[in-house]
Amino acid sequence: MPSVRRLLRIAPATLLLAGSLAAQSGDCLDQEYAPSPPTNGLQITPSQAVTQTFTVGSDGQLTRIEVPWIEHFNGTPTAPLHIELVTTGPTGVPTTQSLASLTLQASAIPSTRGPLMLDLRSFNVTVQTGQVLGLAMSTTTGASRATYAWWGEAPGGSYDGGKSFIHGTTQLDVWDVSIRTWIASPGPAATNYGTGHAGTQGVPALTASAAPILGTNPSLQVGNSLGATTPAALLAGFRRASQPTPFGGTLLVQIVANLTLTLPAGGGLVPMPIPSDNSLCGGVVDFQCLVLDAGASQGIAFSPGLELVLGM
Repeated sequence: MPSVRRLLRIAPATLLLAGSLAAQSGDCLDQEYAPSPPTNGLQITPSQAVTQTFTVGSDGQLTRIEVPWIEHFNGTPTAPLHIELVTTGPTGVPTTQSLASLTLQASAIPSTRGPLMLDLRSFNVTVQTGQVLGLAMSTTTGASRATYAWWGEAPGGSYDGGKSFIHGTTQLDVWDVSIRTWIASPGPAATNYGTGHAGTQGVPALTASAAPILGTNPSLQVGNSLGATTPAALLAGFRRASQPTPFGGTLLVQIVANLTLTLPAGGGLVPMPIPSDNSLCGGVVDFQCLVLDAGASQGIAFSPGLELVLGM
């Protein structure tokens, strides 16, 4: 069984964030497809709109979409780029139902291949896990042949979360273009739950020394109900539980890892460094401490549960 010090590193992950393209504060990376370097692109012209579909990984508000690789093509366009977030039908084909719409002038688009971040917070788009949406781009006739190119991978696009389409509904089986999406972070938060089970000096406390923010080093503050040095066990998992035990207390964590420790009379601190890894954003970790205490009804005192929601 893994130690509690490794627990955060084995938390269920969504997707990794590319280092130089960090998410904005308060967002969790939800899914991504960003081949580096990209191998091919699709030209966005007045006669060829391009749509990339993607699969939502988490419930929440869709806050941002990034196009990791886009650029001007054949010079500097004079026509703007029109962008729509659209729904898809039962078979995954994009529809004309728009959830958000943006029109960007050429000056807002990278002139050489690079990222374009789209802020969708004002549209209040609520999404659900497994929902398939599409990012559609189109342009109109300008004064020159210059237009836009959206880059990805072809032939043999490797993105499993969606498909690329031209002309709205024509699927390209061997092509995918780059996309990243973010969901509003539900954290950081630290919440006690359950009642615990008293020992000599009452119910042992279990709290966090600071908010569970990615890239920080808070500690778990473990109370000592005995008031003297005594063994204790810190239990950890990813889900709450409510399981009665023969020791009078209720087990409040579905155990994935545990750590035994010698608890000083005044309680102790267990360091809990949180990696600076956006794939952990929104992850939930639950803890409970059991203290060997002769004053408890069956010799063991139980803390309440402590649930951490990791965030930025």
